[in-house]
Amino acid sequence: MKVREFLMFFAGLFFLSNVTAQTSNKSDKKGYWQKGCLKVDSAFKKTYLDDFMLPYDQFEDLHHCRIRVKTKKLKTTMAARPGFLSLFLGKRNRLYIIHVNDDENFDGVLLSDVPQEARIGLFAHEMMHIRDYESRKVTGVIERGLQYMTKKGKKRVEYYTDSLTIAAGYGVNLFQWSAYVLHESDASEEYKAFKSEIYMSPITILSKMDLVKP
Repeated sequence: MKVREFLMFFAGLFFLSNVTAQTSNKSDKKGYWQKGCLKVDSAFKKTYLDDFMLPYDQFEDLHHCRIRVKTKKLKTTMAARPGFLSLFLGKRNRLYIIHVNDDENFDGVLLSDVPQEARIGLFAHEMMHIRDYESRKVTGVIERGLQYMTKKGKKRVEYYTDSLTIAAGYGVNLFQWSAYVLHESDASEEYKAFKSEIYMSPITILSKMDLVKP
């Protein structure tokens, strides 16, 4: 393995581990609501659980997955990642963590500001990240981490995840989420530019749904 490939490999590992290591204590102290393999911290349950369960209940292929929903400071609204150590315990023992941004100084979009229908689209998108991870072996999951190290790779992953979300029947909700972020939210122009570059635009989402001609 070349030096550059070696460094990129461990950068991918760091990406995966960095998402979980910083927050394990914070949410553990809050207590959880649990349904099967899903655990949701009390703050999320109080406000968002009903909306989250709309897509979750339909994705029956993911009900066997151990999923935790926690809050932490992020550079985006939500993020779904596998627990780093669980990757090496076999697929049946994997843990997936969905983080929700609770940083009041965030210059993007906080979940509390998102309209309900758009919020459901975001929840479905994060669940599709988990479906993607679940379809991969350890090396494939690490490959995803490596892709996130570059803007081109990140765009490729997010476009693919948006495509999965549309195929799962949540294209309209995803459109509402994208349109809200870019055209209605109070997010900074820098944040909106990042979103428009990495994720599908509202018009692209509609074209993928065959509602308009590309």
